[in-house]
Parts: sequence; structure tokens; C-alpha cells
Amino acid sequence: MSTDWDVAVVGAGIAGLTAARVAADRGLRVVAYDRLTPGGQLVNLTALHDHPGGTGPELVSALTAAAEAAGVRIGYAEVTRVHPGSAVRLETGDGEVTAGVVVVAAGLGPGRLGLPAEEALVGRGISTCAGCDGPLFRGRAVAVVGEDEWTAEEALELAGWASAVTVLVPGPPRWSPERAERLAAAGTVEVLTGAAVTALRGEGVLSGVVVRTADGERDLPVAGLFPFVDRRGPEGLVDGLAADEHGRLVGAGNVLVAGDARAGAEQSLAAAEADGRAAGEAAVAALAATAGSLRIVDPTYGLPPEDDAGPVEAAGSTATWTDVALFTNSKPNATELLRGLGQRLQAHWELPELGFAAKESASVAADKDTIDWLSQRFKMVLVAVGD
Repeated sequence: MSTDWDVAVVGAGIAGLTAARVAADRGLRVVAYDRLTPGGQLVNLTALHDHPGGTGPELVSALTAAAEAAGVRIGYAEVTRVHPGSAVRLETGDGEVTAGVVVVAAGLGPGRLGLPAEEALVGRGISTCAGCDGPLFRGRAVAVVGEDEWTAEEALELAGWASAVTVLVPGPPRWSPERAERLAAAGTVEVLTGAAVTALRGEGVLSGVVVRTADGERDLPVAGLFPFVDRRGPEGLVDGLAADEHGRLVGAGNVLVAGDARAGAEQSLAAAEADGRAAGEAAVAALAATAGSLRIVDPTYGLPPEDDAGPVEAAGSTATWTDVALFTNSKPNATELLRGLGQRLQAHWELPELGFAAKESASVAADKDTIDWLSQRFKMVLVAVGD
């Protein structure tokens, strides 16, 4: 079945861009969708403490460049619904498209406390991005709510701007010992465990929160509040796909899930990158399992008997006119014929490129690596023989 794309990736963060690059490196037609810009939450990180990629924007730039160099198309549109099937349908802001495999790498939604008037105070004291809004609270007190690695990292980011950072941890902290040491060493950071926010203070602009601990409730005056609890996965995005209690998805069939959006995923940059790599490889394998096989033989001699191990599995799904290669036995008249035909096809179908390979000499057998490259990279190979 012909599709618009072999692989469509929903979300262009570290997991999504890695999955897209891995699939495109194998010659597949890949698009990676992001509503605004590639990178996801990475673009807001000024420093990376569990990845050697420098700053967040530097890592995003490197990931995007690598993906585009491999042939990934970045789609600046929101994917609003995914309908599984032999050809997966995606509803996007630019219309409906189809793909052989979809990788959902949409990450997690913003943290929320579920309190009255909370939404009205978003952008008026409530934020979920320390890198974006931290400078707005220079010299003022803020609070961070959560218990995971992201909570600790955002608190450390805010410590560079705020006069005081109170980390309110509803349950046991789940951040690493390294982050715990950094929090303890930050003179402006206080961690309160067993603490929950029960109410918000302020008319139109946040002025404080009510905090409940084992000692009872008390008012905590803060100008900023950064909630990182109840961050939900993209539940409901994919028809019929199971989700865990946090809305993180469980992949099935030709719908794969990578990064923080996957049920059971470890929330770290290194884990997200590894997850994306595994999803990209799984997408390649899924398409290869459903594809037909492509047989290319030497136009003069065929494959030598010792190399004739049967058909080579094609890397993509079905043949399309967007991935065409030319193969000739190097005789001048065959090459001229094939190049002329290729130019006409390229102009007629507006092909972005044509692959080309030839034997070094018409009197020797074709190089097997060339045969393998043609079968794995291109969906259709035109062969010419000249006498």
C-alpha cells in the first residue's frame, strides 16, 4: 500500500529527532512533526548535566542538522489525531497524511496542580519553564512543586535568578544523588518533603501559595510557582492505544512510542536518545517485515553463484516514483540511453534526485556492495544493457 511517508514521527525532541534520523539513514522517507519548532523542552535548557551536548539549543541544533542531513523533512504542524491501520492516518494542521509506521515522541504535557483559579494565573506567576521565565523573577521568591529529575533541574535553574527557591516535594524525592548534592549546595534552595500546595493566593497575579505539611498549613509568599506534578502523556492521541495511569502510551503494531511519552520510560536525556534510536531501528525492521523483496541482477552476468543468496529485502514499503535509481553495465550506449530516460522521468515526475550506479567495466561482474546499496536505498531501479 502506498503511503505519503514511510515513517512519521510525532514530536521533534531528542527522542523524535533521533528516531527520525536513524530511519532516514536507512533510506526511508521520514517526516518529523512539531507544532512550533524542533527541540521540545530542550530549547529551554541553558545547561545539560546528563548529556555531553552542551546547552539545550546547541544540542537541538546538532540533532536537527543531523536529521535533515539524513533526509528527514521537518513538518511545522500539530498532529491532533493518529488512526492506526496498515497505513496509519495522521490528522495534522496541514491536512491528513499517511505513513507505514508512526513513532509517537510527543513527550509530556505541562505540570498542573488541579487547583481553582490555576489556569487564570498561568503566565501571571505560574510557569512551567524556568529557562523561559526565570529572569522575570530575578531577586524574588519562587516555589517549585514536584519530585522528579526535571523538578530538581528546574529548581537549580531558578536558583540563578530568584532570591529564594522552595522545592515542595509531595512524596519521596526521585532525583539522582548528584542532583540532590547540587540542591543541597545551592544556598538559596530549600527542599520541603511531604509538602503539598492546597490553595493559590493572589488576585490576577500570584502572590503566594498555601502549603500543607505534617505540621499543618501555612502561607508561603512567592511571586512565581513552577508545578511539575501530574505531567500527562499524550493519552487519547492515538485511537485505541493503551496508556498507563500517567497517560503515557504503550506502543502496538506499527505505532511505536519513544521518549517520555512511553509508559515506563526513564526521564533523562540519555535515556530519551537511546529510546529514539531503538524506535528508529524498530521502524526500519517493521517496514522491512511487511515489504516485498527487490531483486537486482548484473545486467550482463547476473550475480556470481557464490553470492546468489536470494532476494535482498527492500528497506522501504512499496515502490514510488520518489526514490528511483539507474543502473547500467557501463557500455556507452547503455549509459546514454539510461541517463536520457532518467532525465525525462525526473522532469516529468519532478523528482528531487536520481540515484545512479554502474559497473566499472562491462566485462566484469557487478560489485555486490553496489547491488545491496541499490536494493536498500531505492524503491525502483531502472536497468539498461547495451550490446
